[in-house]
Amino acid sequence: MMRFPWLRMQRKTDPEIPVTTPILLGNKSNGEFFWDETPRERRIRAEILRRADAGARRLGVERREFLASALGMATSLAVVNLFSGCSDGGGYRTPEEPLDCQGATEILSGNEFIFDIQTHHIEDEETWKERNPTQEFNADGFARFLTLYACDLPDRVDCIGPAQYARLIFLESDTTVATLSGVPSPICDDSTLCTNLNGNDGMAHWRNVINDAAGSQRMVQHCQVAPNDRWDLQAAMMEQIRETYGNHGWKCYPPWGPNGQGWWLDDDAVGTPFIQKCVDLGEPLICIHKGFPLPGFDRVHTDPRDVGPAAARFPNVNFVIYHSAFESQNREGPYDPAGLGVDRLVRTVLEHDLKGKNVYAELGSAWVLSMNNALGAQHLIGKLVKYLGEDNVVWGSECLWFGSPQPQIEAFRALQISPELQEQHGYPELTPAIKAKILGLNAARIYGVDPAAVRCTIDQSKLGRARAELDLALGTRRWAFQQPLGPRTRREFIALQKFRKAYGRMA
Repeated sequence: MMRFPWLRMQRKTDPEIPVTTPILLGNKSNGEFFWDETPRERRIRAEILRRADAGARRLGVERREFLASALGMATSLAVVNLFSGCSDGGGYRTPEEPLDCQGATEILSGNEFIFDIQTHHIEDEETWKERNPTQEFNADGFARFLTLYACDLPDRVDCIGPAQYARLIFLESDTTVATLSGVPSPICDDSTLCTNLNGNDGMAHWRNVINDAAGSQRMVQHCQVAPNDRWDLQAAMMEQIRETYGNHGWKCYPPWGPNGQGWWLDDDAVGTPFIQKCVDLGEPLICIHKGFPLPGFDRVHTDPRDVGPAAARFPNVNFVIYHSAFESQNREGPYDPAGLGVDRLVRTVLEHDLKGKNVYAELGSAWVLSMNNALGAQHLIGKLVKYLGEDNVVWGSECLWFGSPQPQIEAFRALQISPELQEQHGYPELTPAIKAKILGLNAARIYGVDPAAVRCTIDQSKLGRARAELDLALGTRRWAFQQPLGPRTRREFIALQKFRKAYGRMA
């Protein structure tokens, strides 16, 4: 079994590496929801650690080395299968022999073009002030915001800043290209106390910084738009961003509004002018938050019922539905015409005959919250592919909030839909070709990114060489014992909502 030098290079002053599972069990949050650890997850963790103890003894290695290996991940997925009641080719594929390290490595490895279209970070106060010399920075709000996010770095901004982003997304995962996406807030002008810690100019700035440092195209960025907040300023901002920086798509939050009131995509007073502006500016790609009715959002407008009418009216515009309208409290099952969560997205697609057309389901947070239930994971992916089409499901991880996206990637590679569920519900077999589409090729098509050209430059780029050197010197799978970077307790999550209410910033 491969050894990992990074496990033995800890200094005495470094925090002790926790003995935990390579999949994220327990409390986690992207700031839009809070997932409490369940009794089931506690039992899953205990069984994974028990099997890791036994496997490590048999192989003569430390338990941390076992958990950090491909065997540790395969063991974790096997336990998830067990607790999900999955067998007979359903759930996660794992080696026939529990300690077959080579078999586990083969299952979890891949060479796909991975395009993660939902990633986030914030920038530091000093850089923000340099780029926005005429605007007032909300220093108190910034400091309070950082206390709600945690890691083991001395300066908390480093936990969720650009350097950590580059490390976790590109040096500790197989992600090829990532989209940096924003969060909603009132538009900044000379009369507004700015609370957006990574606005449109900032996203373009860090796109250029990381691409220049990488020596290749590793990042593209959205332009964040709130068409229900002073539309004249928003429209002018869209023109300025498009002309000055260029962008790949527009990000919007219909459940958000400066006065707490959301909006609909098919509203002629708000949605239609916004969509037409995207067309006029030559970038007909819109990414839309649906699902996750976090505190402060207009819950009614988390419903994707407006997606079908808008997509039918604008057939040349691509509508990417972030989170696939997933709701954290809803465990996905077979499609229910009266159901909640993802079923709402399926319903509007069916009502307007949009399968295989211009509506796309994005997996950010939906996948990380589903992957620890192998049956729910099969239903989530199975019905999205069945009802939207294998060309209309796209990858997103919503990292940094969940650390490195690598465990999400590996679990998706191992996922298989059982023949029984295929027969009962008409789900497709998840072939390598379909998985490759979902992991990156579908998004590359609608984002106008050439996978072959990008891949050609990466291995010899500065960032590509840096990763190869780190893998050689330290060993791979350096993400294995990570903790989520969003709020980890319900108290922190509630404090984040109070912060947003006080400072007018939603995420």
